[in-house]
Amino acid sequence: MTGDLAEQETCVAAFETRPDAVVHLAALTSVLRSVDAPMRTFAENVTITQVLLELARGSGVDRFVLASTNAVVGDVGTSTITADLPLRPLTPYGATKAAGEMLLSAYSGSYGLATAALRFTNVYGPGMSHKDSFVPRMMRAALGGTGVKVYGDGTQRRDLVYIDDVVNGVLLALDSKYDGRAILGSGRSVSVLEMIDAVRTVTGCAVPAEHVEAPAGEMPAVVVDITNDLRYQPTVSLEDGLARTWQYFKSQ
Repeated sequence: MTGDLAEQETCVAAFETRPDAVVHLAALTSVLRSVDAPMRTFAENVTITQVLLELARGSGVDRFVLASTNAVVGDVGTSTITADLPLRPLTPYGATKAAGEMLLSAYSGSYGLATAALRFTNVYGPGMSHKDSFVPRMMRAALGGTGVKVYGDGTQRRDLVYIDDVVNGVLLALDSKYDGRAILGSGRSVSVLEMIDAVRTVTGCAVPAEHVEAPAGEMPAVVVDITNDLRYQPTVSLEDGLARTWQYFKSQ
């Protein structure tokens, strides 16, 4: 079924299908939009999560997976992010995802639900042509013969994880009734300039880079430790994932 989770009727109707588990991916995910609209971010990222958890409890669902983010720990500089770091979010987006994780912990402790907060790094792959994150921007630039804007000198590092690896991680959490936090990423951080070079290689296009001033709060690095009890292991390399993504964009 298709509907708006902000409408109670949609949530109730979804549980009338008697699901075995819930995988909650819907959210307001833009950090910048969350800063501009903190109340809306709370409503979409916290209130809806609470409603779904309560419906899951009342329906006898025993597994609940939430898409979370490493933004819950804030800016750690160039240090490695682990799932055990304290929660110190710096934006409404990070704060609402941290609140969602706390709700999962409460429903696990109070009602016995197996609740998994899976912190995705930068997910990319087919199906993201509508997104404004860096990978689709590079792909659109390659298609249109234009360039991309790079914040600062482009040495900031990010962890890019291909969508198939994320799906496999979610399925592992469901199948094992995982209860707790885990980071789903590639385990390999690359600089923005390295990303652009990889896209140039995959597409055969120039994709010129225009360096612009970095906005306040631009993180210097996202380096994650993906060690966890899920036995999650990513299998798609950045080069292979970008090649698959390029084929998708060309087919649109």
